[in-house]
Amino acid sequence: MKKILVCAFSVFFAVCSSFAGDAASFDDIGFSEDGKYYLFGQYGKTDKTYEPWAEIYTVDVAANDFVKGEVFKSRDSSLDISGKNAYENLKAKCNWKISKYNAKPAGVGTLLYLRESETKSPTEEIVFKDFEGISDVSGILYHVRLVPSFNGSGKNCRSKFFIEVLKKDSSGNTVSSFAVGTPDFERKGIVAYQIERIFADKSGKSLVFVVKKTLEDETGTSIRYMVETYRIK
Repeated sequence: MKKILVCAFSVFFAVCSSFAGDAASFDDIGFSEDGKYYLFGQYGKTDKTYEPWAEIYTVDVAANDFVKGEVFKSRDSSLDISGKNAYENLKAKCNWKISKYNAKPAGVGTLLYLRESETKSPTEEIVFKDFEGISDVSGILYHVRLVPSFNGSGKNCRSKFFIEVLKKDSSGNTVSSFAVGTPDFERKGIVAYQIERIFADKSGKSLVFVVKKTLEDETGTSIRYMVETYRIK
């Protein structure tokens, strides 16, 4: 497993908070005990109107889809509370639903990649060592690449993407490959994507790719987060 310094987490959240306008903060709620479900949240204040908002999602890792009835959202017209307070209020309201997973945040030991430089191209290849510990081939490296496509620009842009994952041996030969995401799903107004973080559960079977997306609409430019997940068979 690739070792990452604890301070890297601080860098990630500092970058998140440095955006102007409607920029979300990401919260890693964590994996369920069996690693089959992943929970995360995001929150912030809307651009121009400054209304606090919050969202919590429960994801079925193998299906790479939200669990029905377990996506929670709130938007508060009370401008005197922060986005974080709105998020904590939402989390308290739906705790009875999410507590059953006994979710634990991903630790430093299962962090495979953390974007630390804004100069890094969103489509630049990401490489990390074999993290499963079950490969019969030595020197395995994972090669990850974001593959986006865009049609149009600004609020009229329609875009989609998938994540290509190749397992290569020490000679650079591809041992196996798989794609993560929904390559045919088109999103309106999303003008940019980039992978911010990749981590696994403690078993090394469940993978989460945290993707930052940039949305343009009538209210301006917003930063939001989404995840793509994969369960290794």
